[in-house]
Amino acid sequence: MTRRDRLHGIPLSAPRPLARLTTTTALLTTLGCAADPAVTPPTAPPPVAPPAPSVWYTPPITGTAWTTARPADAGFDSTALAAALDWAMTQNSDAVVILWRGRLLAERYAAGVTATTRGPVFSAGKTITGALVGQLAAEGRLQLDSSVTRYLGAGWSRMASPALERAIPVRHLLAMASGLDDSLRTVAPPGARFYYNNPAYYQLFGVLEAAAGQPLSQVAATRLFSRIGMPLALAFPSTDTGEPGFIYTMPAREFARFGLLVLRHGRWDTTTVLQDSAFLTRARQPSGTDNPAYGWLWWLNGSASHRTPGPYLLPTNAGPLFPAAPSDLVAALGKDDKKLYVVPSLDLVLVRLGDRAPISGGISPAAISTFDNAFWTRLMAARR
Repeated sequence: MTRRDRLHGIPLSAPRPLARLTTTTALLTTLGCAADPAVTPPTAPPPVAPPAPSVWYTPPITGTAWTTARPADAGFDSTALAAALDWAMTQNSDAVVILWRGRLLAERYAAGVTATTRGPVFSAGKTITGALVGQLAAEGRLQLDSSVTRYLGAGWSRMASPALERAIPVRHLLAMASGLDDSLRTVAPPGARFYYNNPAYYQLFGVLEAAAGQPLSQVAATRLFSRIGMPLALAFPSTDTGEPGFIYTMPAREFARFGLLVLRHGRWDTTTVLQDSAFLTRARQPSGTDNPAYGWLWWLNGSASHRTPGPYLLPTNAGPLFPAAPSDLVAALGKDDKKLYVVPSLDLVLVRLGDRAPISGGISPAAISTFDNAFWTRLMAARR
């Protein structure tokens, strides 16, 4: 036996031990190596989409940064949602902005329109006026049950009786239930009937200025616009109704900020901007039995009946304002299809600005139009 043979302890002519080979083969099979071609390596698990954000987001007051969300996060099919927005842009829309939990879910702009382009919101801005009334009431500067005469003085209406004029409180102007017609003459007892009356609503501007001791532009800027990032929002004088008043103008994103503030019960991140959250809640509840679809300058969906702007004593319509939309939707609605929708059950805020939608027909709507239900039919069809 050679030295090589002695080192290994096995004669060169002897066979290899079968036990050792069998053990090695089994080990290779167990490890899934190529020794056994019948074994398939395990596949990697499919990727898991990140969960939808569960916390609310508040956009910063300054700058243009705004966190976005995916349609799937908010429960929408992306293709169907894009189709709904495509349709909205065919309806003379200049801007459509959708927020979900404060994040930008979608936005579209017409040619020549940007995120900083102002547009008048007309009667949709009534809700801003209402929020300012609620804030001054929270500050103790204004009482909702006080007579309008207390702030404007006698003769602010064209009523024949000063006593009847004094019987109209501020809350009746918020509810469109002053009992006055467009000439500010009495046609019903205060609080008895709903009548969408712009000349009577315009009296709230004088009430705000008298209570605050400031011009309305300053009241709006210091108590609202500057506190939630609305630097481009303005209140400009208007005599559109024959009475002195104001119309608000702002970009769609800034109007969406106001909707987010309302959805969050008057809070902006950790700051309380509108101090009386109970007022905001009350404003989005029926202000009377004559029109359960109207609160304090907010339109309310989901009621069994509704009345619309139009001639005094317009008949009541059966059913909700927008049958296709969620029942808890509340809306700020203005001439030429200016829209702000707030939907608590879906954590959504939607804004539409632009000209009158062709689907609305030949008459320029003061508030409600066929655009609303047509748009929400498409939006709800996009829900997953």
